[in-house]
Amino acid sequence: MSGPRLAPDDLSLAVVSCAGLGAFAWPLSVGAASSQPAALFTGLIAAAAIVVLALGVLSHRLSTRQLAVLAALVAIDASLRLVLVIGLLGFSPIFFLVIVAGYVMGPGFGFALGALTLLLSAFLTAGFGPWLPYQMLATAWVGMGAGYLGRFARLPRSPLRLAVLALYGCAAGFGYGILLDLWEWPLLLTGGGSGIGWTPGLTIGELLQRFGAFYLATSVIYDAFRAVGNLLLVLLLGPPVVAALLRFKRRFLVEWSAPVKLGDDVRSPA
Repeated sequence: MSGPRLAPDDLSLAVVSCAGLGAFAWPLSVGAASSQPAALFTGLIAAAAIVVLALGVLSHRLSTRQLAVLAALVAIDASLRLVLVIGLLGFSPIFFLVIVAGYVMGPGFGFALGALTLLLSAFLTAGFGPWLPYQMLATAWVGMGAGYLGRFARLPRSPLRLAVLALYGCAAGFGYGILLDLWEWPLLLTGGGSGIGWTPGLTIGELLQRFGAFYLATSVIYDAFRAVGNLLLVLLLGPPVVAALLRFKRRFLVEWSAPVKLGDDVRSPA
């Protein structure tokens, strides 16, 4: 039996991700002088999420009914930010649905859910600013990574799957914080006097050393709350939510394959 195959939506995710990494690294080259076309960047990420969804439908990785499920999850998840806008230090409940839905429904679904959830929550909480597109992209990557974990991690149907997903949620909590800090660091703290500030002309080694010191001094404890919160939510609420999403997926997604010819008989796709 052949393993999971790449589809057009996988290529689009790779292209968007490469461009996104460049956007995160851009402030490291220009510092606080960088201009942030936040509205344009936000629109491009939202458009990329829609393109990924369209390609998923065309390649039969997603169904139109699953898009209705996506819309409902975006609304539910964004509403959670009204209840807990900032969260307990770095913790926010919005990552839970992004992780488990991406794991069940696939990387394209997870990418779109993460990006559109942050966009809608910005409307609900008036959270627009130059940080928004970076938050959208980082959260989209959390959902995308969970989707690829669900597609390629061949684990037995046992608590091991849930444990691996919970550990992924923990790692994603730190990864999200590191990405946002990577963008904010040159804009918030400049100068070499402190030993943790950004200055132009640093080598890769110096950048890593200074950023590592900056992250440990300012963010690691904050991000630990997000990481542990993700882990606990997946362990506590993951089983029923994953089971419900799996039922939706089996009901709403038809897997198409080419007809199989056996002698003179041709059997229709299952």
